[in-house]
Amino acid sequence: MIMKIKEFLLKYKHAAYLIYYPIVVLWFKSLEMRNVSVTNWIWAPIDYKIPFVAVFVVPYMLWFAFMAVSIAFLGFRDKPEYFKLLTSIYIGMTICCIIYFLYPHGQPLREPLTGNEKSVFDWLVANVIYANDTPTNCAPSIHVANSIFTTIALQRSKAIKKYKLLLIGAHLLNLLIIASTMFIKQHSVIDAILGVALAAVVYLLVYAIDWRGQYESFLERRAKRKSMQTA
Repeated sequence: MIMKIKEFLLKYKHAAYLIYYPIVVLWFKSLEMRNVSVTNWIWAPIDYKIPFVAVFVVPYMLWFAFMAVSIAFLGFRDKPEYFKLLTSIYIGMTICCIIYFLYPHGQPLREPLTGNEKSVFDWLVANVIYANDTPTNCAPSIHVANSIFTTIALQRSKAIKKYKLLLIGAHLLNLLIIASTMFIKQHSVIDAILGVALAAVVYLLVYAIDWRGQYESFLERRAKRKSMQTA
């Protein structure tokens, strides 16, 4: 039994890479408490043309399960994509926290709910989302960026290629999650756009640039310069 546990821990030792996640979440939460009384508001006129649709609280809340299940799946089935997904999340959330620290801000769009609404969706928005997540630290939207990172990782993973319906479902859920941030008035359109832009930048950093190749090329150039100097 002990040997099996040791084998399991050795096989999945890459789970240790999760260590930064609680750290960056605590950082985010500390900024949320610090920024609770902000005077900088981010919003756009189009935000007031978007209706409040409480049913979108469902995909908004599914974001948490979407990320957790995807990270676990890739951790067991596709280690390279697991590392790239977490790296994307870490870079994105770190950039967001730096922005939130340097420019404390919020959004004034929330629906005036009492918490005693008869609709289960209204109740969830008021008592689960609004009660536990202040309308601060919004731009870029971490909800949007992390949802995109997760979808990209699943799309790239060979382990899920044969599950085409699951992959289609992941893309649909990603779109619903992004839309939900605006329909439940948790984020401005600006937050969502900046979240998409952040995801694009991080994608280039993590996936498009061959950092190992760049480093090896640098070492080769340095070695050539040294050989020319000693010749």
